[in-house]
Amino acid sequence: MSGYVPLSERRHRAHAKLLDAVGTGNRVLDVGCSSGYLARPLAERGNTMVGIELDPEAARAAEEFCERVLVGDVETMELPLEPGSFDVVLGGDVIEHLRDPGATLARLRPFLRPGGRIVLSTPNIANWAIRLSLLSGRWRYTERGILDRSHTHLFTRATLVETLERAGYRVERIDFSVPVPGDSDLLDAVGRAIGRLRPSLFAYQFVAVAQTSS
Repeated sequence: MSGYVPLSERRHRAHAKLLDAVGTGNRVLDVGCSSGYLARPLAERGNTMVGIELDPEAARAAEEFCERVLVGDVETMELPLEPGSFDVVLGGDVIEHLRDPGATLARLRPFLRPGGRIVLSTPNIANWAIRLSLLSGRWRYTERGILDRSHTHLFTRATLVETLERAGYRVERIDFSVPVPGDSDLLDAVGRAIGRLRPSLFAYQFVAVAQTSS
């Protein structure tokens, strides 16, 4: 099974924001559920989880926390799911890996009940560190982070909003995280305070919450 970023429930970080946005007592479609690192705490909060995962080994691990896990490529596989059967579609760091994010978001929309929500996180390609690298003439893909070599689409805040709206969603809010190295909530709070000055520049990740527009 490929390596995945460990769950961090520190309140200013993206995972915690995803969990809070999903809430409790919902039926949730966890797209790219990985080994169930988000499904586990969400199931513990009273949510019913259904997963979709490309990696069969990770999918087997996620089955412990999910009602069922569908194995395959969400962009091309058949989706044997009932229309309007989910309160929330969750995509934690998924859309940057898709070949056509907008088409996939539109494909998932019919499975949400009226007024249902999609909750996403994705890196901010306009982060200050990336801008500085470009000014210095550097653009290097890495094993992890914003320029993870497995990323196929990169988003700014504006293009994230545009992608969701074109897929038929109405954006409720775009939150963000500015994680600071280490495990200090205080330092994360300082990072968030700085991020509020200009989220499009300082955000490391965006967390989007949007509703079906029809």
